[in-house]
Amino acid sequence: MNLGKVVQVIGPVVDVEFASGSLPKILNALRIKKEGVKNGEGNVTVEVAQHLGDNMVRTIALGATDGLRRGLAVEDSGAPLTVPVGNACLGRLMNVLGEPVDYMGEIKSDQSSPIHRLPPSFAEQETTPQIFETGIKVID
Repeated sequence: MNLGKVVQVIGPVVDVEFASGSLPKILNALRIKKEGVKNGEGNVTVEVAQHLGDNMVRTIALGATDGLRRGLAVEDSGAPLTVPVGNACLGRLMNVLGEPVDYMGEIKSDQSSPIHRLPPSFAEQETTPQIFETGIKVID
C-alpha cells in the first residue's frame, strides 16, 4: 500500500507528497482519510493530475475539501476511478465515483470501467441511425 501525506490544499487542488520512488501514476485515484469521521463517510477521493517533482503530485478533488489539512494520510488505490456499467445502470443516477445518488440502493453490476479510457476506433462505431436507450423516460 502506497501512503503519502497532504502538503497543501488550495480549493479543489490538493498537493500530496509520497516516499521517494513511489509516486502514483497520473489519473490514479487517491483517498484522503479525514480524522474523526466514522465509517469513511467524510473521506475525499482525489485524482492525480500532475507530477510536480520532489516526490509530490498535484491532484484534483472529486468532492468537498472542507476539513482537509496538511499532514493527513493519503492512500493510493493503485488504479484509476472506475464506475459500474451495463444494464444495471440504466435509469439510475450516480456521481463521478460510481456511487448511486438516487436513493434506490446499491447498483449491482458485474462490470465496471475506468472513467478515463480510449474512445472506440472508427471501425467499431456505427453510422446507421438507431435507438439509444438511456433509461430516462423524458429522453427516450
